[in-house]
Amino acid sequence: MYNNFPRIYSLSTIGIKQHFNADYLFHPYRTDFSGESGSGKSMVADIIQLILIGSSEFKSATDGNKQRDVKGMLLDLKGKASSRGYVFINIEIRNKNFITIGAYIESTSNAAEMFIIQNGYDWDDLYPMSSPILTEDLIIDQKIDTVGNLCDKFEKARMKVFSRKKYHNILYSNNILSLDLTKDETLRTYASILRSFSRGKGFKVESESIKKFLFGDEEQNSIIQRYTEEVNNINNDFHEHKRFQEEIQLINEKENLLKAVVEKSKTFKTLYSSYLVKRFNYWTTVKNKAEIQLGISSGKLAKNQAGHLYIENNLLSLRLNDLMQLLNNKKKIDSRITHPEQTVSEIKSNYKEIEKSKEQVETVEKWLSANDNEIEQVKKWFRDQKQNDLDKSNVLNFINYLEENGLLESFEDTPWFEDFDNEEQKFQTEIISLENKIADLESLSKFSDTANPESLLKWALENLLFPISHSVESVLIYFQKMDRNMPAPEPESRYLPFPHELFENLDIKDATEHGFWLNFDGIFEYIEYSKTQVLNTADPDTITPTLSKLKGGIESELKTLLQQKNQKLKYKELLFKFTNPKDHILLYKKKDSLISFSVDESIDITENKFEQSIALYLDKASILKQHDSLHEQYQDILKQENSFEEQKSAIEKLEKELFIGRGNITTETVENEIETGRESLAEKQQQLQDLLLQAGLKKADLEGKYADKTRDGSKVVLLELKYSLDLEIMKLGKEIDQKNNFIDVAKRELENTEELNSEIFQSRIDFEPDTHELLNPDEGGNNSLKNKAETAKISYYEKLKSIIEKMDGYQIDESISMGKLASVMLPTVFQSSAVDEELIDSNIAERLNKLALNIQEIGSRKIEILSSIFNEVYKTYSAHLTKVHDIDDYLKKKNKVITGGNRAALTANKSIHYPESWLGTFRKQLANQLVNTGLFSELREEIDIDKMMIKAFQKIGGSPKVEPQDLMNPKSYFDLEFELKLENGEANSGSNGQTYTANALLCLARLSLIEEKNKKGLKIMSIDEAEGLGSNYDMLHELAKKENYQIITMAIETAGDIKAGDQYIYIMNENNLADMESYVPPLGIFSEEIVEDISDYINSMPDDE
Repeated sequence: MYNNFPRIYSLSTIGIKQHFNADYLFHPYRTDFSGESGSGKSMVADIIQLILIGSSEFKSATDGNKQRDVKGMLLDLKGKASSRGYVFINIEIRNKNFITIGAYIESTSNAAEMFIIQNGYDWDDLYPMSSPILTEDLIIDQKIDTVGNLCDKFEKARMKVFSRKKYHNILYSNNILSLDLTKDETLRTYASILRSFSRGKGFKVESESIKKFLFGDEEQNSIIQRYTEEVNNINNDFHEHKRFQEEIQLINEKENLLKAVVEKSKTFKTLYSSYLVKRFNYWTTVKNKAEIQLGISSGKLAKNQAGHLYIENNLLSLRLNDLMQLLNNKKKIDSRITHPEQTVSEIKSNYKEIEKSKEQVETVEKWLSANDNEIEQVKKWFRDQKQNDLDKSNVLNFINYLEENGLLESFEDTPWFEDFDNEEQKFQTEIISLENKIADLESLSKFSDTANPESLLKWALENLLFPISHSVESVLIYFQKMDRNMPAPEPESRYLPFPHELFENLDIKDATEHGFWLNFDGIFEYIEYSKTQVLNTADPDTITPTLSKLKGGIESELKTLLQQKNQKLKYKELLFKFTNPKDHILLYKKKDSLISFSVDESIDITENKFEQSIALYLDKASILKQHDSLHEQYQDILKQENSFEEQKSAIEKLEKELFIGRGNITTETVENEIETGRESLAEKQQQLQDLLLQAGLKKADLEGKYADKTRDGSKVVLLELKYSLDLEIMKLGKEIDQKNNFIDVAKRELENTEELNSEIFQSRIDFEPDTHELLNPDEGGNNSLKNKAETAKISYYEKLKSIIEKMDGYQIDESISMGKLASVMLPTVFQSSAVDEELIDSNIAERLNKLALNIQEIGSRKIEILSSIFNEVYKTYSAHLTKVHDIDDYLKKKNKVITGGNRAALTANKSIHYPESWLGTFRKQLANQLVNTGLFSELREEIDIDKMMIKAFQKIGGSPKVEPQDLMNPKSYFDLEFELKLENGEANSGSNGQTYTANALLCLARLSLIEEKNKKGLKIMSIDEAEGLGSNYDMLHELAKKENYQIITMAIETAGDIKAGDQYIYIMNENNLADMESYVPPLGIFSEEIVEDISDYINSMPDDE
């Protein structure tokens, strides 16, 4: 996709030699015109030049037998009739957006008229068209008309003729041209560049021609013009200055006094005049604005009043409709036939009872359908449903109980869940076993605690000899469980008050692997060996670690057993708190099926109710018969009651709305109200008609405006709208009163302003009533314009009074004008009293300049002129050298290589005839202003400033034949050399193709210097005889593509490689002597096809191409 906008989309000709009436579609990148000499190829470049440059600087780029001028482009008509023609191009400023620019030519003149075609009306900001203009659009009625007539007749878009400068200004402002061609020098430069691209026009490369091409003469001419103007300003006869010395002295004495009072007068008059004008404009603005707003508000008020009356009429119509409805309802009520109340009550009661019975019968039918139509099976099903529902409730309660008491999570792992009866039988045995183990461990704990006085180990350590045998240690542990003190006297109670009596006479019998029998005076008791033997050591002190470890293990095991016992007891206690836990555990085991069970909703009844339903079913035929008999009577009663209630409710509602606060509303009352409402509506309809007539409105306007509000007939909506309009009417009434007050105040202020102006200035100030002023100059306190004006007035009269007091002997007072005062004080400066007060200061300054500066210091003035002029010369000279350097850098870039390894080079050399050193020396001497010494002591006496300049130049060895214009020309101080160079720096004359390529690069460089940075505009390169460039054309081709140029080539054969999609080709025919009948149009190649009718091809192009 090419985006090099703006670009030429097409070029068209009407009545042009060799082209006749033709449209040429341009490729965004490259368009080729090929054909033999005389086929009109070069004319394309001339047409583009004419359209872009205009006729003032137009020159044909091709040298022919005779010079081709503007009118020479036209077809020659038979006879003496003058011919006309148009050339124009469509500029595509962005995709499918076109502006058309062109030129109209007549054979009677070489001055073309430039025109622009756009889709808008603003000619400063062009609005593009969606389609291009073609030749057929400008040929109306098969006739080539004058451009003036065509502008009037052209209907497809807007067409207008412009002067050349306005034309270029519009193109520049709208980014169609990147150069401001309203500047003559820029125009000439650009025209020269366009022509120089063509091989048909020779490009001169000698120094002066190159300098003129690159820099033109505008800056040189500007310097000389400025110099001439300044010299003319000092050519007065300054030799007579001495006779004005006395006048200078007089002016110096009275100048300050006069200036001071004049300044105060000007300040006073300026401020007061400005104050009065602003005051007048401010109150005029207030009055005009108020009058406009008054008209707007009055119009709004009339519309709102009409709308208000229209809504009132709608509300009144709604009220009449409601009254008519009320009257109809009352008449219906009055004519209603009622049934006896007792009969109605009986029918309702009987029907409701039979309806309930019918519903119960239908329910039983559903039960039977689900149970094989067997009554007994239904009864069983009912009992099962009830039992399952009860079991579900019980199991849910049991689950909730377990969860609330923390038993649910581990319940299924308990023996109670596995086998309730077995667990209940062995539970007590398990508890007793745990208690025995606990008792043994507690005894063993006490035994191992040597700090406990009841510990038998403590007794053994104190009373027995070590090591102690396993049997004795086991006896010690066994009897540790007995108390040392006498217990309560109970059967089988024992205690061990004196251990030594036991252990002195131990009688151990019949030892076994696990224990032994101990003889207690004929009673034998079996004692098991202790699990761990710790007392079989000769040193009792060594058993302490072992005892400590033993005691720790005993305590840990004891703690575990106590927890087990307590948990078992607690679990049973909680479980047995729930009623009948065994049965509930059995239900729990079926919990999944029970929880998922849902009882049939129809049996959520008592057993008596169930039996009653069965009995009713058995009497089904009788029940259905009774139901059918009562149903029709019941429905008839309901309809009558509903209608009566609706009418009664409607009557009550309408009476409340229509007769607020009134009672006993009879039919006659309603009829009277309807009659009154109709009369009122007719009267208000007439009022609305009159109001609409006065406001210039139509009823249809109101109906359309309020259609949304009135369509549904909502009284609430209409009342809200009426209230809103009431508020708006009140608001507008207040606004109108306020605007009238503003207008009255403004009129009084305007009268006061005019009276004050007449009083102060004794004349009229030309007020500008159309000027808008938004700030009141009276406001702002000390900073207000009024206060500043009054202060200036007082200051002026005080100063004038002080001067009058000094002018003793003159018959003047405070009413004297500034002109009269100036002529009295300085009669030599102001010979009459007819002095413009505004010019007093400038007249004095001018006189003093003439008398003092221009005469006494005329020599210094000449030096100042020379200093200023030659500073400008040097500045311009330096700028030229910088541009030369930039162009040379441009030419040295990698993509600027010409065939054969050549490069274009632009070199600046210092002039030998006009040395740069003279510029520096002369400027330095001028800047130092060496008074009466050296160079300037002699030059000051020279009256002719041209000779002063030449003498200064000759003093440093310059040529005596020099002209002032040459010294003031910045281009005199350097010479340019433009040539082809090889990579080793050696100069090369180059072929024609190489030379042209170098010239084209120089043109591109020149364009890059005069174009504004980032400024959009057309970029075009027309290349004639392109096939002669050889491979240099490919370099230019790529360079143009990179820098977004459109290339237009003219050649006998197409130059370079043909690339599909990257170019359009036109094959031109020899039409040099052709007329309309013998003209052979070109062939267009836009793709792989050759197009003979280009116009048809353009018209057939899709919208997206």
